[in-house]
Amino acid sequence: MDFFFTKDKEWLDKWDAYVAVNPRASHLILSDWLKSYLSYGFDYEVGIALEDDIIIGGFGVVIPKVLFFKFYIIPHGPIVTRGYEANLETILGQIRARAKWLNCCYVQVSLPISNNFKIKNHVYSSAEVQNTYHKFKRGKLFDYVYCSYGLNWVDFSNYLKPDDYLESLSPKVRRNIRLPYRKNTQVTYANHIAEIKNGYALIEDNAKEAGYDIRSFDDLKDVILNLIKGHQAFFINIYVDGVIKASAFFIIAAGHLTNIMGGVTKEKPDIKLGYMLQWEAVKRSFELGFIGYNISMGGSQGVKDFKARFGTEAITYENPHFYSVIRPAVFGIFITIEKYIKPYKRKISSLLSKLQ
Repeated sequence: MDFFFTKDKEWLDKWDAYVAVNPRASHLILSDWLKSYLSYGFDYEVGIALEDDIIIGGFGVVIPKVLFFKFYIIPHGPIVTRGYEANLETILGQIRARAKWLNCCYVQVSLPISNNFKIKNHVYSSAEVQNTYHKFKRGKLFDYVYCSYGLNWVDFSNYLKPDDYLESLSPKVRRNIRLPYRKNTQVTYANHIAEIKNGYALIEDNAKEAGYDIRSFDDLKDVILNLIKGHQAFFINIYVDGVIKASAFFIIAAGHLTNIMGGVTKEKPDIKLGYMLQWEAVKRSFELGFIGYNISMGGSQGVKDFKARFGTEAITYENPHFYSVIRPAVFGIFITIEKYIKPYKRKISSLLSKLQ
């Protein structure tokens, strides 16, 4: 096995193609997603494992850095092609050595581990990884980069077409899905920055009303545009009487769609545009030949209840996070002051984006 670290565009394109189809992958390790952290003043890189010049595994890294603190964070993975699990221990050793060489004080990985049969193709079984991470401890001590922790899986494996899947849902959900298509609605797949920005503004407003923050459009606009141009994502706007009333962003990775974010203007009467957004994702999944859809973890209880109406199963990975402290004295200082800066996480991120 050959191994190297890179930011070279040619290799990043090859890596993204690998991430798009490897079932164990995640959008979190696409090169464009990693690059989005540059707006915070962070760095990134990709580690690639080759055998006979073919990618058989690797990982994407976010490298947060501020003052004399530097961290090596792998938000998902490392991943390997099925059959190459024996290389995991070596790859984890490469990760720790690289973090040390870069003078990081801390390294963290998030292995997708589960024994749930429904997502067996997308994870490692606990037996496959049990002897690979002995130089790491279980847990997560750095919480400033989002890391994967599960799949909220909609399984299509028993259905040949969307209508077959639709019939498996409750009568009420079927009515709610069909309702907006009978109204004066228009679904568009946005490709231009102006229409994407308008849709993103709706999602931001929706988030503020619900009391949570999402990353600014300036942080993600290049990511969204690049992924759409590369046919690895799509952004939906739903118009009612010519006005955007619902929007959502989806990414293709690991051989399925992932629901990244969405929002709906709340109005009376409610014509169930949220159901329409999700149904468009379901239809696109079938068009692309996918056997499932990650409707995404998290959200308020109301959002979780809404997602569950699509027959989802929220499957949490089994203790996925592992870490190793490389420079104990430096990391100890971080832990001491971290409790004081945590309430100001959003402000710190905004400040970092201005200091790059």
